[in-house]
Amino acid sequence: MRIVETKSERRAFTRSNTEIAVKLRRSARAIFTGGHTLDVSHGGASIELIGPREAHMGERVAVAFENLHCPVTRAAKMIGAKIIRVEPMIEGRQTVAIEFDSPQTGLEGLVLPLAA
Repeated sequence: MRIVETKSERRAFTRSNTEIAVKLRRSARAIFTGGHTLDVSHGGASIELIGPREAHMGERVAVAFENLHCPVTRAAKMIGAKIIRVEPMIEGRQTVAIEFDSPQTGLEGLVLPLAA
């Protein structure tokens, strides 16, 4: 895992560029969307979503991270979060930034081989 120090005063947590498979439960309709992280910190993550439904800024989500003990398809523990930035959907893929409801520790231990 590579830690990237940011110079921005806005960042409260150091980000780690790593790819972890995730699933998001989108609260509005209990729709699940798959994807993978682009970077992760204790305060949030950038995620590339894969699917036909566009995400929207301000949308509430719950996210599950794949780990060595549980594939993302069976992950039961989900972390509450809010989408704080979205990029346009291109060919069924969309990058979003999420902010966790509370800081998360131990996410570094989720590092796996590249997600499919």
